[in-house]
Amino acid sequence: MNAYFTITAGRTGSAWLASFLSRNLKINAVHEPLDIDDFGVRMPDIRTMRNFNNFGNNEFVQEFWKRKFASIPGGVYAETNHTLCKCGLVENLILNELEDSTTLIVLRRDLVRQCLSYLARREFENITLAWQWYLHPSYGKKIVSPEPFMKFGSVGTPVWYCYEMAARQEYYLQKFSNKIPMIEVSLEDVSTESGARDFLRFLGETGDCEVPAPKNKSKARPNEKMAEAITNILKKVNVNMPELVEEKIKDGFSFDAT
Repeated sequence: MNAYFTITAGRTGSAWLASFLSRNLKINAVHEPLDIDDFGVRMPDIRTMRNFNNFGNNEFVQEFWKRKFASIPGGVYAETNHTLCKCGLVENLILNELEDSTTLIVLRRDLVRQCLSYLARREFENITLAWQWYLHPSYGKKIVSPEPFMKFGSVGTPVWYCYEMAARQEYYLQKFSNKIPMIEVSLEDVSTESGARDFLRFLGETGDCEVPAPKNKSKARPNEKMAEAITNILKKVNVNMPELVEEKIKDGFSFDAT
């Protein structure tokens, strides 16, 4: 297996990235396997997500990954499913000795646009959506404390999620980038012609580069007042992410089973 996976939040361009990889690597890249029989086998279900984020990489989570990896066909494989990195992707790649045949794409997006997308789609108003697709502040294993964000009302949880996912990206970079190849890209850069060509070269491809149109783009007009409010919140939340994550790792934080 020669595989590509992502470490990213939801609504960061993962569907677009699947299209990009499909066209330029000449493969059928997977975004999210959503058939009924996929959940619990190819796609983590709510129980898997909640186990990992409350109890860590326990036996239940590890058994999911054994089924997941066994379902992956040979040859070049790419999956941009953003839930995977939130339920033990990196830990289980190493546990199953797949790190030498895997490249991880650390995909980021402008935080204001990212948060606006969550609010426009009302993603955090139903806890089951947070359990299946995102993260919830009540989880036992988290890097960023949600408390400072809760004073911002309905905007607080989406902003906390953005920071928690940024922290997890930093966590995996600091802890495992010496074991698994990782490429850091931003949606704003890689979706341009020059950025896409550079990204393709990083992947070791030198052929023509095709830049697909945006995927899953919201049809709602951007809420300028909300964008301004989110920008002001981000200014108030001053986080040195590398330092914060480094201290958490020094203090013994991990996603190992507890």
